[in-house]
Amino acid sequence: MTRSITAGIGVVSVVTLAACAPDEEAAQPEEPQETVTETATPAPETEQPAETETVTEEPEAEPTEPEAEEPPDRSDLPPEEQDYPEGGAEQVPDEELPGDGEPETLFYGEEGDELGVAGLDPEDAPLEVYAAPAPNGEAEVVGGLHPTDAVIMTGRERHSPGDDDFGTWAEIELADGYGWVDGDLSHFGGTDDVTSNYIDDVPPAEDPQVIAEGVAERSLGADIQDVDDGEQAGPDWTLISAPADYGEDFYRIDTTGLRDDAQMGDRLFVYVEESADGYELTQVEATNLCRRGVTDDGLCL
Repeated sequence: MTRSITAGIGVVSVVTLAACAPDEEAAQPEEPQETVTETATPAPETEQPAETETVTEEPEAEPTEPEAEEPPDRSDLPPEEQDYPEGGAEQVPDEELPGDGEPETLFYGEEGDELGVAGLDPEDAPLEVYAAPAPNGEAEVVGGLHPTDAVIMTGRERHSPGDDDFGTWAEIELADGYGWVDGDLSHFGGTDDVTSNYIDDVPPAEDPQVIAEGVAERSLGADIQDVDDGEQAGPDWTLISAPADYGEDFYRIDTTGLRDDAQMGDRLFVYVEESADGYELTQVEATNLCRRGVTDDGLCL
């Protein structure tokens, strides 16, 4: 401060100072230069990290792109029903589907409905799924369904009124695409405890499966009829699974063939326990197998 004021007094004083202390004046301009360089260098360094942070945020959005293209999952369903059955093929356009006339609206279900395989004997499994509706195995087999499988409907069905061998087909979703099934699908309605219908009529037995089969026979009721060739007409039953098959505590039995335009039969869950006489019946539950759909109350449409 004193030096700058002195510098403004006159040229003589400046010359005298310069002659007496050349080293001090030479050092004076260096001090502000050093200060300028020190304050100028940190400024760009503090701005660089902010620019780097914006660059690292961009890749975070990339993984969401393929996820949006995947088909919706079934996470809202129970764990045992979340997986689609294996197999599948590309969806065949409507104009390329075989059969006479236009596709008919049948009894299976609308798009998104869940149906199950009904009355399929495990020895006859799997129920073949084809790439397109076609009689006599004329289309490629792209998957197979088992007795306890559940499937999702696409809403497309096909029937050929002019061809008795064509069958009644429904398109379903599979793990790797789509497929067509000829019959053997059912809506599952409400479940009721029907133990009182059997507990007094099915005696204890040494073999627990004998008890389950006794329940199945009695479930057919009076609808069963004999025909001339010795075979039976009307409903029938199929043992779908025993407790050991899936680590369960019940037998699963399907009764199908009821002469009813709404209900095709029942899926029975038969519980037995050990007793002094071997095994005895403890509980029976029945789930309706419906042809056309289910009401909000679980009744067959």
